[in-house]
Amino acid sequence: MGKEQDITMAEKMNNKCFPDIEKLAKGVRADEQQIHEILDFIDKRFDCADFRLICILRCLYDYKSLITDGTLARMKHTVLNFKYWMDEPGQDSMCYWSENHQLLFAACEYLAGRLYPDEAFGNNGMTGRQRMKRAKERLEGWFESRFRLGFVEWHSNTYYEEDISPLSLLIDCCDDKIIVQKAAMLMDLLLLDMALHSFQGYFSATSGRCYEQQKKHPDRQDTLDIAEKAFGSGHVKQYDYTRLSADFIICRGYKTPPAIREIAHCRESAEIHASMGLGLNEVKEHFPDSRDMDGRGMYLWSMEAFTNPQSVNLTLRIYNAWKLSTNDFLKNISKMDIPVLKQLGLMPMAIRLLNPVTQGIAIQRANSYTYRTESYMLSTAQSYHPGEFGDQQHIWQASLPKGISVFTTHPGAAFFEDNARNFSPDYWVGNGVHPHAAGHKNVILCLYDLRVRKGLLEKERQIFTHAWFPFDRFEETVLEKHMAAGQSGDGYIALLSIESMADGQPNELIQKGVVTGWAAITGDSKSHGSFSKFLELIRSAAFTLNKNRLMLKYDSHKYELQYKQNFKVDGNILKTEYPRLDCPYVKVPRNPGVYIISCSGHSLKLDWPSLTRSCCRH
Repeated sequence: MGKEQDITMAEKMNNKCFPDIEKLAKGVRADEQQIHEILDFIDKRFDCADFRLICILRCLYDYKSLITDGTLARMKHTVLNFKYWMDEPGQDSMCYWSENHQLLFAACEYLAGRLYPDEAFGNNGMTGRQRMKRAKERLEGWFESRFRLGFVEWHSNTYYEEDISPLSLLIDCCDDKIIVQKAAMLMDLLLLDMALHSFQGYFSATSGRCYEQQKKHPDRQDTLDIAEKAFGSGHVKQYDYTRLSADFIICRGYKTPPAIREIAHCRESAEIHASMGLGLNEVKEHFPDSRDMDGRGMYLWSMEAFTNPQSVNLTLRIYNAWKLSTNDFLKNISKMDIPVLKQLGLMPMAIRLLNPVTQGIAIQRANSYTYRTESYMLSTAQSYHPGEFGDQQHIWQASLPKGISVFTTHPGAAFFEDNARNFSPDYWVGNGVHPHAAGHKNVILCLYDLRVRKGLLEKERQIFTHAWFPFDRFEETVLEKHMAAGQSGDGYIALLSIESMADGQPNELIQKGVVTGWAAITGDSKSHGSFSKFLELIRSAAFTLNKNRLMLKYDSHKYELQYKQNFKVDGNILKTEYPRLDCPYVKVPRNPGVYIISCSGHSLKLDWPSLTRSCCRH
């Protein structure tokens, strides 16, 4: 099949399922034209076709008796002729490699093979059994890495939806008990993440991949339907069956463990420390074979680490072995494919010299710190690669009652112009240059230094940073030269700046300068009394910048953030490297074999070596 024309982002992100799947789940026939529209998209091999294949496979497994023979025949044809991995024949520009897509393609291939075990699949001639064997290896690798290391796309209120859907399908439709058990355990961990990092039902934390609308407006998060089904978040009155999350909504074989549900509703204050993923320099420890395309290569590509010194040699190996030059996402890799540099082993050195801004796409390990109370939540990726280029990483977030978000960014610009790659970083998405941010309880310090060396492909660098501060949603606000503050319900927040704040777009505060510092301080009526008393405390604070040291004196405490070095509270250096999870509900080291999760008299034990998953009540 030849490569099809490009599509817009709106078309790509349009309906990933069809509304009448709700009818099928209730035993009622559907409008089959909706199914044919999904099949049209898949057959053209547009990017995100794998999203759509989930609902087609669900229908073939569960609802065949409600679908006419003609439509079933076309569904079978689509499944048998789809391209399930990037090493297969055919030109297209599907994204296969990000963390969620790797799971989606592997789950679809496995379940397609199980449907038609003895038939030859048209794209590469494999039988269904051969496809199952190949896909199972990829599933096993994905499960193992995520159980041990957490998720690359950490705390993503977009991409967790795209992990949860294929896991739901595997749980319901796979007959391999080991795969089903592992899928259920990974589902537990995704929902645990959501439960731990939600405030008043919204999954609003620091994140490896987060977009503008979901950052600004929690009621537009892609995971809302999942939170409603899993926890009863109270924000969804009617499920949207055109979303990929529809497969979780109709899933029969999975129930949210009570311990995780209790965590989502717990109102006690908690500090939540988490380590998610791997840093680029850590990948070789877990995947020692430098030529391993399926292990090390696919983990690096799940991080979207293509043009980094630690990944470039393997990127070129995969790119050539799997003939990926026609994929729009990867077409610029050909410019790095210089034989003499490869032969001499000089590509990593060349990358360091050229300093391409695309290095910032890589989603590296996050040490996230979240302080959750009844009245507000603060969440920070502690010391996340300050001074490096960024993409979609969301470094810090304050959440207040009534769905209010506050955060800062350094406005970036997309690296490329084509439809496939022109949406991040952006004015509000990610950062052009990452700050040094660190938080402790109700305080976050954030220091931006924009003096880093210019990068290859970098657009004009903006010499300011800015804050999203939705004045129109607070009950009461105050704006002064170096301070903005707001009250929502029982929650308060103040944002301090080193340079004077200036108005930008609606609800935007701009701080000009090559080096800028911000502080976010939260409070509530229980701890601080009235909003006016909170403001008195804020106005008595001292917030200063001395060379590369940001300092805040506030409420008898002293906070110091030294750029690219340490974070001190009252003179004590705080650790910002964390175990896999450390909070009141679960404590596990990095690379764990067992999780024991407890809350409100309920517990859940996930034992990976013995593949046991057990709930109990104390």
